[in-house]
Amino acid sequence: MAGLTWTTTAGDLTIGGVAMNCAAWKLVGDSLLRLWLPAEQRGEDRLIPGAAGVKALQRRNTVTTVSLDLLVAGLADRNGVAATGTYVAQLYTNLAYLRDNVVAPTGTGDGTRSATLTLPSGSTLTEPVHVVGLKTGDMALDGRWVKAVLELSIPSGRFQ
Repeated sequence: MAGLTWTTTAGDLTIGGVAMNCAAWKLVGDSLLRLWLPAEQRGEDRLIPGAAGVKALQRRNTVTTVSLDLLVAGLADRNGVAATGTYVAQLYTNLAYLRDNVVAPTGTGDGTRSATLTLPSGSTLTEPVHVVGLKTGDMALDGRWVKAVLELSIPSGRFQ
């Protein structure tokens, strides 16, 4: 098979049925680990005029945004078929696939996509997510790869 190689030692992720680790792109660094963390919280304590301190109030989980580091390659397509043209042309095709099948608004229901996080143990957690962006960074001039960041918004705050 041509393209990127990856390991699922730390788990795996699919978004809307699209694997986030394949021959055309893969999650890098501690991206999956970021999905194991607690949700952001909303709420605040109430100031009591004339009294020292504050009245403690309950906090609740709230929507959490997570940035996942992604390496997108122009070496092959998502199925592992080697690039037949230039690496830059294949890189465009791979980015267009992510744009159309992972990032673009769904236009249906609440607009979320089902994301399944596979844990190192092999068990899975599924949560609806909004994919709110894909930004690119450094790129190999020949199109072999580009570093990217995929932004997820998790309405419930975390995978549970």
